[in-house]
Amino acid sequence: MKINLQSFIVAIATLLFSAHSSAQIALGFDIQVTDPARLISAMDEYTASQTGQSIPGTAILSQYIANGNSPATHNLAVFYPTVEGMDEAFLRNSLSEDWAKLISELGAASSTVLNVMFEPTGLTNGNSDAVTSDLYASRWLVVDVTDEASFAAEWQKLVDADSADWDVNASLWRIIGRGDATGSHLISYQANNFSTLLSVRNSERPGMASFQRAVNGISSIYSINMVNTVKVWTNQ
Repeated sequence: MKINLQSFIVAIATLLFSAHSSAQIALGFDIQVTDPARLISAMDEYTASQTGQSIPGTAILSQYIANGNSPATHNLAVFYPTVEGMDEAFLRNSLSEDWAKLISELGAASSTVLNVMFEPTGLTNGNSDAVTSDLYASRWLVVDVTDEASFAAEWQKLVDADSADWDVNASLWRIIGRGDATGSHLISYQANNFSTLLSVRNSERPGMASFQRAVNGISSIYSINMVNTVKVWTNQ
């Protein structure tokens, strides 16, 4: 599914405050990048610009290591502290020459495959301190859920049963804007590297069997992706 490139660039041009832990709403973009160096350079320049410096925030560029037959090569996620903050950033950037230049550069370096809006459910494994590296590894599961309350309760039981020695940050997100894409929720597992992330397989997780039985009739997995962080831009 092709999404208007300008809507993609408007959003990534708003480098809002805080990534996963304190974000109240977020935008995610699957993109097909033809010139990674040019894209990164454009983001670097914008972040250092007067406009970029005036907007606290975080944007995260990740490279897909495994994502099936999707043409997307990268993902760009932008995290906002509030919906009002998102509105303010859109307005500020729409009047900025720095933003206009970013549009031109990113349009030349990439095209959008898919975009979504999502928000935290507030459910995590309480282990955000596990990720200490900016260039961390992630496993993303996009799931269609028909009974959110039941699914969320069972997922919380699953992560609560995981070993305390597994240094992974887990969180559950609700997808609130997806167009005709599939998936109502995103499950994210993050670790400093793939060695840690994959050190515990699903078959070894104590709560996995009961979780699968409990959610079998109310959910289905749409995709499972492995990604590696390329760069994080933060203004605070």
